[in-house]
Amino acid sequence: MALAGARLLLVDRDGAGLADAQREMPAAAVLALDISDWAIDDPLAAALRDERPAILINAAGLFPSRPILDLDEPHWDAVIDVNLKGTVRIAQLVARMMRDAGRGGAIVNIGSVQSLRPGPGKAAYAASKAGLAAATQVMAREFAPFGIRVNAVAPGPVLTEATRGAIEAAGGKPGVAPPGVAQPDEIARVVHFLASDAASFVNGAFWTVDGGATLLR
Repeated sequence: MALAGARLLLVDRDGAGLADAQREMPAAAVLALDISDWAIDDPLAAALRDERPAILINAAGLFPSRPILDLDEPHWDAVIDVNLKGTVRIAQLVARMMRDAGRGGAIVNIGSVQSLRPGPGKAAYAASKAGLAAATQVMAREFAPFGIRVNAVAPGPVLTEATRGAIEAAGGKPGVAPPGVAQPDEIARVVHFLASDAASFVNGAFWTVDGGATLLR
């Protein structure tokens, strides 16, 4: 998005991670915020006071594993609060800004193929992403009268800082995505398309981006 000329506000609860991102993209603004907290109206509004957001990429997420027999309330709540509640809350707040500005906009929610083909230990994560898929369709219908498109991207495994250790421990080469694992830019290009005017007639879609892996399961 930055390479395409977008003005970015990066939101994350990880202040150190935001600082690293800002060093890579000095023009980006940053906001340390935990989206699982429902009371985020004021800090988000303050950060966007002089802006009229046209695009929202909902990419915050937690993906810990735990068998259902070992699930406890803190684990369940932590995943649902970020992946579903927080994501819907951010979409709600930004969609109101888009509506009030009267210029329309585009929202892209990051889902997961786990909502389609959940694996062992992913009950909370898969449930949160399945809920987000349903919420995306509701948003698409409700926001359409305001010219706001809402779509979801469902990646398979992606080589990121969060997954790198596990991939390399399984025999993967450092920095190289093994077969069946995407590089981040392979997901980013699809997100960029859905956020752009090139996808002006795409609304309520659920784009699986996993190299076809779900076809084989």
